[in-house]
Amino acid sequence: MSYDPYALAFPAASFPLHSEDFAMNSPLPAQAYATGASTGESPQLSWGPLPDGTRSVVVTAFDADAPIPGGLWHWAVKDIPGTVPGLARGAASDLPPGAVHLPNDLGVAGYSGAKPPPGTGTHRMFVCVTALTVDRLDVPPGASLAMLNILLIPHTAGRAVLVGTSTPDHRE
Repeated sequence: MSYDPYALAFPAASFPLHSEDFAMNSPLPAQAYATGASTGESPQLSWGPLPDGTRSVVVTAFDADAPIPGGLWHWAVKDIPGTVPGLARGAASDLPPGAVHLPNDLGVAGYSGAKPPPGTGTHRMFVCVTALTVDRLDVPPGASLAMLNILLIPHTAGRAVLVGTSTPDHRE
């Protein structure tokens, strides 16, 4: 539980990031879990003020404790206009104009909720909002989310991270 995927990331200015659904290092809400046929709902997020020069933001969600090498990317949205102050709960199914989902590690162009396998303990979901100095980030079709994170580097104005936890024994 000590690995922080952003500890070695390129430096960036910080800005406030909050959620009405969970606080830093506290449990994700029930609706953020994948259950049965449901992929879950993305949590509410609000951010800002953003660093000067911000023109768009990228939102990602990453489970650093998934029992696979490299963890698991649950969500990625790019090209959210820099004037948007956040996303409502469930916004993954109703993005702001211009925003684009990228396929996550489960092959879903949208949000895939937490669903830690039995016996894997508490997982940490790193929700990251990256402020960019460009309106649109060019990402080649089929690019991995690792590539997305590389492409962010020269355009990053700031970054904010909020960590929620999930457990295999979560019950609805």
